[in-house]
Amino acid sequence: MILKHSKSFIFLSLCLSLSTTQAQTTYKTVADLEEEWKKYTSFQKVELLNFCDYLFEEGHYERSVLACFRFLFLYPEDELIPIVYYRVARSYERLANFKLAMEYYQRVQAEVKSNTSEYTAAQHRLTSLYLLQGDYELVHSMTENSEDPYQIVFDAYAAFSELMWDEAKSGFGRARKRFKDKEKRKVLATMMRACDSVVKLPQRNPLYAGLFGIFPGGGRIYLQDYVPAAATFVATTGLIIQVVVGGVTFFSSWIPATSLALLYGSSIWGTMRDIDFSNRQRAIRYTQRVQAKYGSQHFVDFPEPGSLSVK
Repeated sequence: MILKHSKSFIFLSLCLSLSTTQAQTTYKTVADLEEEWKKYTSFQKVELLNFCDYLFEEGHYERSVLACFRFLFLYPEDELIPIVYYRVARSYERLANFKLAMEYYQRVQAEVKSNTSEYTAAQHRLTSLYLLQGDYELVHSMTENSEDPYQIVFDAYAAFSELMWDEAKSGFGRARKRFKDKEKRKVLATMMRACDSVVKLPQRNPLYAGLFGIFPGGGRIYLQDYVPAAATFVATTGLIIQVVVGGVTFFSSWIPATSLALLYGSSIWGTMRDIDFSNRQRAIRYTQRVQAKYGSQHFVDFPEPGSLSVK
C-alpha cells in the first residue's frame, strides 16, 4: 500500500517537473525576450502615433501637443522625430501661439537636410507666419533668390502690403508662370490687376482740403477723419458763440477771438499737411480689402508631411 502511494507521488512530481521545465523554456534565449519586448513596445508606439493624429484631426490641439511630447520623451531617437516636431508646430499654429510654432518649425529644419520635403514645408510655414505677423523684412530675406513658387508668392504679398506695387506685380507674375492650378493662376491674375488698380485710385487734393476746411471740420470730413472733424466743429462753434455773445472786457472777447483764429487756421493747415498720410491710409485699406478675399490664404496648401498613424 505504501509502495503504491510512493509511486503515485513520484509520478505527480515528475509531471510537475516537466510542466515547469516546459514553461521555463518558452523563452530559450535573451534574444527571444528582446524580440518579444520589441513587439510590445512597437505596439505602444503605433497606438501613441495614432492617438496624436486623432487629437489633431479632431481639433484637440493642446492635447495633441501633450501626446506628441510624450512620444518625444519615450522615443527620442526615432526617425519620425522631425514629423512629430512638425505636428507640434502645426498644433501651436492652430492655437495662434505663433512664437512656439515657429520654434518647432525651426527644430524640424534642424533635424533634416535642406533638400527634404519636411524642410521645405517648414520653410513655407515659417514664411507664411512672418507674413501674417507683418514682418515683411524677414519674408523678403527668407525668399531672396528663391525659385519656389510658394516663396515667390509670399514675397509678392509682403511687397503688396508694403504698397510696393511694381515689385508685387512682378512677383505675382513670376509665380503665375510656375503654378499650373487654374484657381491659383486666377487669384494671381486678380492680384496683378489690383496692383494696377491701386495706382489709379483718386488721390485727395491739398487744395480741396483747404477749401473744405473753410467750413469748421470740413477738411477732416474730406479726409474721412470724422471724429476729429466733429471735435473741430464743436470747439470752433463754441468759440464763435463766446466771441459773438461775450462782453466788451479784454478777457471775454480778445482771448476767445485769438483762440478761434488759431484753431481755425491750424485746422485748415493740419488738414492740408495730412493729405499724404490720408492717401497712404486709403491705399492700405484697399490692400486689406483685396487680401481679405484674394490673400495668401490661397497658398498654404503646399505639400506637407503626412499623418503619423500607422495602419
